[in-house]
Amino acid sequence: MPHSDLKRFTGFGSQLFDDSQLVEIHHASLEVLRRTGVRVHHDEALDLLRTAGCEISNGDLVKFPAAVVEGALESAPSRIVLCSRGGDPRVFLEGQRTFFGTGSDLPNILDLETGERRLSVLSDVADTARLADSLPNIDFVMSMALPSDIAPATSDRHSFLTMIENTSKPVVFTAWDEKGLADIIAMAELVAGGAEQLSLNPFLLAYLEPSSPLQHSETVLAKMMIMADKRLPFVYAPGPVEGASAPVTPAGSLVMANAEVLSGITIAQLRRRGTPVVYGSGSGPLDMRTMVATYSSPEFMLHCRAFSELGQRFYHLPTWGFSGCSDSKVPDVQAGADSALWILWTSLSGANLVHDIGYVESGMTCSYEMIVLCDEIIGFVRHLTGGVEMSPETMALETIDEVGPGGDYITTDHTIAHYKECWYPRVFDRLSYQSWEKAGSPSIVEKARAAARAAISGQAPEALPEETLTALRALVAAADDRAGV
Repeated sequence: MPHSDLKRFTGFGSQLFDDSQLVEIHHASLEVLRRTGVRVHHDEALDLLRTAGCEISNGDLVKFPAAVVEGALESAPSRIVLCSRGGDPRVFLEGQRTFFGTGSDLPNILDLETGERRLSVLSDVADTARLADSLPNIDFVMSMALPSDIAPATSDRHSFLTMIENTSKPVVFTAWDEKGLADIIAMAELVAGGAEQLSLNPFLLAYLEPSSPLQHSETVLAKMMIMADKRLPFVYAPGPVEGASAPVTPAGSLVMANAEVLSGITIAQLRRRGTPVVYGSGSGPLDMRTMVATYSSPEFMLHCRAFSELGQRFYHLPTWGFSGCSDSKVPDVQAGADSALWILWTSLSGANLVHDIGYVESGMTCSYEMIVLCDEIIGFVRHLTGGVEMSPETMALETIDEVGPGGDYITTDHTIAHYKECWYPRVFDRLSYQSWEKAGSPSIVEKARAAARAAISGQAPEALPEETLTALRALVAAADDRAGV
């Protein structure tokens, strides 16, 4: 029987849109930018757009010729590499490679000891970073918590310092304004060994967001200018709510959000050609019965899948995604179903930089247990979507012939050589009923909570040099002094 070289069959090749529909969406977004325009609340950005040939009226309403947008897209990189804190390449935002991470800035957290919902504090930033650092399928870290015990004016600097003290994985961060961003970049340059080294081997990526519908604030554009000048990567992703700040129809929301992203990318490329930008958006409907903006809905998932396909197949840009989040209030069956559906769907979409692992309560609360359970689900899904390896060795014809009819495979050399290639859970239960009872009949949430506690109290990532930590703390203290806190 002839054999080809080693291959892997996956069978996962579905698409949401055909090529003509992607063109239609692009053209519709260009028409929004030509006919309706966007508000640009930043003087330097307005000067760049005016010089490029955009029409500006009513002070800051900008209408874009298609050529300006499409010309800018040509200079945006198709690939971004994020490094570890030590400068080693870790996250490759290219093609359909998917990397998962936590989310940021949640006001509430489910206490790991009591299970009660409470306000987030800075120690939660440290604990979630350390937990994420320990988990094999979490590839990057965000703050998760919005610390209520730190003055809001400088909590972004405190959170960034806390993250990089507790993880060596790449960090996606938020900054409240351009001053905070400048401080955070200065901190990162200290860790990386200078501005040039940070630009060459970035271990951070900024999260920036326009203001839906169709506005770019002065603050977000000031931050964009800094990131472009520093040649550092950022995501520019709106979060419109369908039926509130975007059309209620998924197609309308998609067209509008795409216009917001394209106009933002245009500004970034006019500031500096080659600025690395991650393309994406997250939009779900407002539940008109409860007035809650949904996080886990088929419409939200379709929106993200659409952006993945536009980014990968049409614009050839790295893409942003969502996953592992739920509208449930606690880690329960609904949270597990929501998270599993999200993770499988996002993996099939091929979105590159996928955040919000561990979110519950529609993006208001963090669950330590759900971070652990999502890590387990990601491992399962990665094995599932890895497909079936096809080779003479794996097809096992010699072993089948050796064992023959009625034999057993458990003691064969082939089984001994390959059984560890199966996926084995770290938290999910596969015990016999008797063994489970003997272990105390633990629930999956109890096991996840115990795993989270063990990870947080376990070995920390390699510490930063003491002189670096001293300099970083001095930068944060100086920011506190300037803010009067």
